[in-house]
Amino acid sequence: MNIQQLQYLIEIERTRSISQAAENLYMGQPNLSRILRDTEERIGFAIFERTRKGVRPTEKGVVFLQHARNILREAAFMENLGPNRSPAGRFRVALPRSYGVMEQIKRFLTEYAPEAPLDAVLRECHPRQALELLDSGTVEIAVIRYATQYQDYFSEQTAAKKLTMRLLDQVRYRPAVAQSSPLAKKGSISMSELEGLTELRHRDVFYAESKAGGAGRKLYTVDRLAQLQLLQGMPDAYLCAEPLPEALLHRFGLVQLECADGGTLYQNAVVFRLQCAVSETESAFLRRLLPR
Repeated sequence: MNIQQLQYLIEIERTRSISQAAENLYMGQPNLSRILRDTEERIGFAIFERTRKGVRPTEKGVVFLQHARNILREAAFMENLGPNRSPAGRFRVALPRSYGVMEQIKRFLTEYAPEAPLDAVLRECHPRQALELLDSGTVEIAVIRYATQYQDYFSEQTAAKKLTMRLLDQVRYRPAVAQSSPLAKKGSISMSELEGLTELRHRDVFYAESKAGGAGRKLYTVDRLAQLQLLQGMPDAYLCAEPLPEALLHRFGLVQLECADGGTLYQNAVVFRLQCAVSETESAFLRRLLPR
C-alpha cells in the first residue's frame, strides 16, 4: 500500500462515488475499482459499502480512512521540511459568513508582506463544514462561529478530530431593518416585535431540505450581499447580524436596532492542526489571531 493509493481512497470518500472520483483523478473507473478491491482484499474488510446514491464508508472504513488522512498529513509535513515545502504565499482558510471576520482578513492581506506572492482561497461556510474541510486537508486554518450554547459540541468535535481550538472573541447579533421599516425609528425593540416579519437567513447549499424548515416566514440565501440587497427593499423583513459598519448600513439604507431582551451571543474560535504543513502566510495569520 502506498501514499497514492491512500489519496485515491480519500477521493472516493470525498465524492461518495467511484466514477466521480475516477473522473477527478483522470483515470478509468475499472482501474480505480480494481485498486479499491485489491486494498480491501489485502486488509481483510470492506472500506466502502454501496448505496442507491453511491458509496459510503463502512464502520471499519471510517477508522481506516481517518488513519489514511493522518498518514497523508504526516507525509506532507515531512515533505515540508525540504526544499519543496509549501509555497510561502499559500493561504487556505475557512471562514464564517461575517463582515467583521472578512475585514480582519482584508487587513491582514494588505498589511502582511503586500508585495509577496499570494495564492489565497477563502471558503465561507458553516462551522461544521469548516471542520470537515480542515479534517480533509482542504484548508489549513478555520475560523468558526457558533452560538455559545454549542460550546461543548464544538469542543468535542475538534477533540475527536484531534484538532486544536483556541477561543477568540464573542459577538452578539442584533436585528437590522430597512430605513422604511416601521421599526427603524424605535432604536430599541424586543424580539417579540419581530414576530410575523420575514427573517432573512443564510442557507448553506449542503444542508438537507428538512434543515431549512420551521415556523414563521423565512427567506434563505447563500450570499451576504444578496441579503443586504433584499433587506434594503423589504420593510417587512429583518436580518439578525453582528454589529454592522456604519458605512455598510448607510450604503444599503439600513438601521441596526438594539435588542432590549438581548440577541444571540456567538463565539468566534480558530481551529487548526498543530502538526501540519502550514505556509509562511498561514503561520503569520495564526500569529495575528493568537498573539503571545
